[in-house]
Amino acid sequence: MTGQVHALSETTVTIRLGTSSSCFGCMQQECKTRTRFLKANNPFHFPLAIGQAVKIETPKATLLGQGFTALFPPMVGFIAGFMLTGLLVPASGDPARAAGGVLGLFILAYLTYLIRKKHPAEMALQVVEIVS
Repeated sequence: MTGQVHALSETTVTIRLGTSSSCFGCMQQECKTRTRFLKANNPFHFPLAIGQAVKIETPKATLLGQGFTALFPPMVGFIAGFMLTGLLVPASGDPARAAGGVLGLFILAYLTYLIRKKHPAEMALQVVEIVS
């Protein structure tokens, strides 16, 4: 993603995004007319100036961490629901245990959704290149 440097501070860079190629096919007019700003880090200490075009991206570690927090709790919920159904109802067969696992999966997935809605993860963007 590319944009222009709008403001500089000691630790962060505010970047004004332009329209991307996906904006041309979009039907949402408000998004096209609104100027979007993002904050990014400058970990490589590029000499930046206001108005300069830069390329930003999300580090792979951040994406892996967000994927882990999205997928791990539902998997634990399935395993816990499967085991709890077997403990609470010892005569239950595999279909009942699987249903308990799916219920546990949905419960923890919904709880993860509610937690992420209240406390969204920070998108740790970083400047990776100066576009000439």
